[in-house]
Parts: sequence; structure tokens; C-alpha cells
Amino acid sequence: MKKYLITCFIIFFIEHASAQVGSDSVVEMENVLVKGFESNAKVKVIPASISVITKKDFQKVSTYSMLPSMNMIPGVRMEERSPGSYRLSMRGSLLRSPFGVRNVKIYLNDFMLTDAGGNTYINLLDISGIEQAEVIKGPAGSLYGAGTGGAILLSTPSFMNDQKLDTSAFHIALSGGSYGAANEQVSYRFQSKNFSSVLSQVHNQSDGYRQQSRLRKDNIQYAFKSQSNPNISTEGIVLLSDLYYQTPGGLNPAQFSANPRQARPATQVLPSAIEQHASVRNRTALIGLTNTYTLSDRWKTVTSFTTSFTSFINPFITQFEKRAESNLGLRAKLIYEKNNTAVPVQWVTGAEVQRGKYKIDSSGNNKGVTNGISVVDQVSAKQLFAFSQLSLSPVRFIKIQTGLSVNAYDYQLKRTKGLPMNNMAPIEFNPQVLPRIALMFDPISSLGIYVQFNKGYSAPTIAEIRPSAGGFYTGLQAEYGWNKEVGIKLSTLRNRLSWVASVFDFRLKDAIVRQLNGDGAEYFVNAGGTIQKGFESHLELLLIHKSSERGLHHLKVEQSVTKNNFKFTKYTIAGNNFDGKNLTGVPDEVIGLNIDAAYLYGFYTTLNFNYIGKLPLNDGNTAIAEEYRIWRLKTGLKKQIKHKQFDFFILVDNIGNEKYSLGNDLNAFGSRYYNCAPGRTVAAGVSIDF
Repeated sequence: MKKYLITCFIIFFIEHASAQVGSDSVVEMENVLVKGFESNAKVKVIPASISVITKKDFQKVSTYSMLPSMNMIPGVRMEERSPGSYRLSMRGSLLRSPFGVRNVKIYLNDFMLTDAGGNTYINLLDISGIEQAEVIKGPAGSLYGAGTGGAILLSTPSFMNDQKLDTSAFHIALSGGSYGAANEQVSYRFQSKNFSSVLSQVHNQSDGYRQQSRLRKDNIQYAFKSQSNPNISTEGIVLLSDLYYQTPGGLNPAQFSANPRQARPATQVLPSAIEQHASVRNRTALIGLTNTYTLSDRWKTVTSFTTSFTSFINPFITQFEKRAESNLGLRAKLIYEKNNTAVPVQWVTGAEVQRGKYKIDSSGNNKGVTNGISVVDQVSAKQLFAFSQLSLSPVRFIKIQTGLSVNAYDYQLKRTKGLPMNNMAPIEFNPQVLPRIALMFDPISSLGIYVQFNKGYSAPTIAEIRPSAGGFYTGLQAEYGWNKEVGIKLSTLRNRLSWVASVFDFRLKDAIVRQLNGDGAEYFVNAGGTIQKGFESHLELLLIHKSSERGLHHLKVEQSVTKNNFKFTKYTIAGNNFDGKNLTGVPDEVIGLNIDAAYLYGFYTTLNFNYIGKLPLNDGNTAIAEEYRIWRLKTGLKKQIKHKQFDFFILVDNIGNEKYSLGNDLNAFGSRYYNCAPGRTVAAGVSIDF
């Protein structure tokens, strides 16, 4: 199959590339300016592995989920154990992410989505409120703090334009489909001379493919930008989210084979997921405010404040957990830029501080309600890091970035109800210095070669220090490692062909790995280390792009390839030596393919393919998830009718009705690894802009 795809691609390229470059009006591929590592430059000149997903990319295959777009990025895996239960990993960071996102730092504009305890509720976001995503792979601690997987910089829609006219616009989208899926989006954009804003409301619901997998999600997001004078601008955001989803639980191989749609059944000693009403309820409010002050033509400051409040309720098989979480964060930067000289220079220095307080109330679960016997813990987390980065170009074809951060991380733990009672107990981790040095060599405008050497570290999160298995795991150590990377960035055929590839070698020490006890509750251990070697490639080819809309006037092909060789090293637990075993949960190979076509006065089609290779489900590699292939299709018609832009579309997911698990429970007790993804699904909808 893989050889067939590659052969088809080569034939396609030879037959069409040379013919189309000169025959139609040449429109370059998008050269989007990115903010990663404060570069504010085209991605092809930045000495780092950065991928960009635009709003258009998010909408290619799905209208409500970022999963298909994320999985087109080499080195990135997004999974969904059940509707609403997302996980995101970058270069093998999945071991620490039973749900949510850990070991990856995420920002929305300059606001901190990742909380002080190291967790990110990415499932609270909706793609209608995201304009662009920049994915930085590999340690990014020199500028973004703790995290060995990488960082993601999300941007909200902006309505500012050069004309600064008084304008407004509405967007409405409705869709529905298989398994009771229904999605609705409404947004209103407004712009005046010095002010722009976007207000959006989103509702998603689904009955789910499996038993006990219903979803309901409601979001309200308001983002604005104000510029009272040329030197001062203010941005703000308010995000209110109410998310409820049921959790069907993992199945063992026999159950998965017999009926993959069933929820986790009862055993002789434990009730079923349905009996226990296993689910998650997350209500979150996030508020952010950023001020940018231009001091002169070379100096400016950017200061961002973020606060969030979360009510989290999670009845699962054995316990009923309630959490009240509050977080405060401040990020401040001083930026110096001198571009109109023989040696362009940029210097960024600043600091970020976060504090979080978490009340965790655990009790027994009696068919979806607490049994009244509680253990209550108070946990506070604080992280602080100062950073500085220097970028310069001593000659035209050489760009250098050097950065350094100093990180401090600590917890305070106190049991206020239940035994054993204790006073506030501190857990402090040694301050970490995280350097990065990167070099871009681009002797010609179409070709760049970069190298980077950087260090990452990640302290245990709240959910790892105080896991669902109960107790305080104060012996956990922070994981850290060094990354070496070489990459190439090629853009040719008048920017119609773009290719980015990299090889890396990441050595992680004291890796944190998830384990499950007999009750299905999780806990974490330091697992020695890992050696993570990989190859990543992303190719884009714009074959046809004509100004006329007659016939086939747009055709673009994307292909992504990920090759992983991740191994445990010096890893022994409970008397078992796993040295040399493949890293749990990481596929050996991932291939993605996207074909976009526009034709016949407004019709369009996107075909998406994703191949996932075999992956180990436990540390001993005795259980293996088989490879699978997923095809997705979106086709529709865009038409303007009386000053309104209509988009009618049909979505088909898992065209081949593949049976596979998307989001395995790793190291699961009783071999309950599998969370079956939906079979073939169909959805249809319409969006209107006016």
C-alpha cells in the first residue's frame, strides 16, 4: 500500500508539475509568518521544526475537530478514546497523557492554556475559535519552559485590516450525522478604526459509537483587540466552556473482538462503566489580557495575564473524584529588534510565573454518586522561569538563534480530610537550566539546512504526584533530556513545491510512565530512560492553481511521513527489565496524505488518508496494536447568493469501515487496552457568511 501511494505520487508529479507551472497563473503557496521562538518570519527560514495549520487546513476534513489536521503533521499524534476525550502527543510524549495533554506547553495568543500543574484541557477548545496553530516539535524550554514534547502556539481570529473600515460579519454553521452527531456554530465579527472583536458560540453533541460515550459541549468565546494609538495595543479573551462526556472504558482483546461497541463490562469484583455512570464534567472559565507597548522603533514590551477556574467531576469505575482548580499566570517580554542594518539582531528576554491551587476530593463511586466517604487534598503548584534569546544574521545566508531559560518548579501538598492527615508538605525540584542553540544555513533562497541542540525537562504534573490510585507520589523525579536535530527546508518551482524533513536523536532520563493497578486506577513511575531517534518529512505540491474557475482549477497534494525508533534504556520495574524494548504507545511508522481539488464553479473535494503502524500496548511489548488505515472525504459546493457565501458539504469518515482503537489504554490491567473508534460515519452541513 505504501509503495503504491509513493509510486502514484511520483507519476503524478512527473506528469503534471512541469506542464502546469507555466500554463496557469502562478500563485505561490502560503508563506505564513509564524511567531515560534519569537521569529515573526516565514517558517522556511526558522532553524527549528515548526509546522503550521491554518483555519483553512482545520476545515478541510472536519468542521468541529482538530484531530485530522493535527495527524497530518509528522511527529504529532492526536487520539480520541471517546467523543470529547482527546489526547495529544509529540515525539513520544503519550506515556504521560491518559487524558488531556501533558508534557506539551500550549498558548492561546500569549495566554497560558497549560496550567501551573502541567495539564492542558485541549478538549475545551473549538476549531471555529482558532485561526492558526504553530506546532513546535522537540524541547522548546529555552523560551516556553517545562516540557520535553514541544509547544503549540494557537491564535484566535483577527479582524484587523489595513483599511480599518467599520465592518461586521456573521458566520453560521450547522451539521449533523451518524450516531446522533449535531454541531452548531454562530460567530459575529466587528471592526472599527481602532477596535476589532469576535464573539462566537458553539454547541456539539453526539450519542457516540460505543455504549456510554455520549457528548455534550457548549462554548462561548469573546476575543478583542484595541489599538488606542500606534504605540499601544491591548488584546483580551474570555472563554467559557461546559463539557460533558461519558467514558466507556477499555476492552480486553476478547471483548474488543466480540463487540467493540460495548462499554467496559462488569467483572466478579467491579461493576460496569454503565452501572457506575463513568463520565467527565468540566466547567471552565478562562480570562486573558495582553498589553503591547512600543517604546521606540526598536524596543517594545509584551505583558500577558491569564486566570482560569475549573470545576472537574469524574465518576469512574472505582472512585468519584471532584476537583476545584484555580490558576494565575503572568508572562512578560522585552523585545529589541534591529532589522535595517547589515547584521539584523533580535533580543528577547523575560519571565513567566504561574501559581495554581487545587482541591481534590476523592470518594467511592456508588452508581454515579459519591458514597460520602471522602479524602480531601489541597495541592498548590508554582512554576517560574526566566528566559533570554538572541537571534542574529552575521551574513545573509547564516541565521543563529541562541536561547537559555532557568526554571524552578515546586508543589505544596496537604491532606485536610482522611488519613493520614499531614501539614503542608513541600516538594521541590532542582532548578533547571535549559539551553538551545540553532543555526540555519541557506546559501540559496530555495534551500535551507538547519541544526539545533537543546535541552528539555518536565516536572511531574499534579495528576502524577496525586494520581487516581490515591496517595502522594512524592518520590517522582522530573524527566529531562538532550535533543540533537538536523533538518532541511526546500521551496522550489516558484514555491509550488515545499519539502521539510528532519532527523533527531533525543535522550530522555528519568522518563515518567503511566501504570494501572488492579482497580484500573493509575499511578506513575520513573522508568529509567529512553533513546528516541526519528525521521519526519512533510511534502506539499501545488499542481494546479488557475484564476479561472472553469474545469479543474486547483489541485494540491500533501504527504507526511514519520519513522520512529524509540527504545527504553536502563528501565527496570517490579523485577522486570525492559531495556531495549520499544517505547509504549508509539507507532513505528505513520503516513498521511491529503489531496485537495476545486472544480466546476465552486465544487471542491478533499481526500485524507492516515496510516498508523504497529505499536506496543505495554512496556514489555507482549501486546501489540495492529496497523490500520483510515480514509476520509469531504466534498461540497461554495456559492455566493445575494451577498451571502454558502458552503454545502458532506463528510465521510473511515470510508473503509476499519475496526481500530484510537486512544489505547497503555499498560492496562487485565489487558483492557482497546477503545474502539467509530466505524464509517456520514455527516452533512452548511455554513453561511454574511
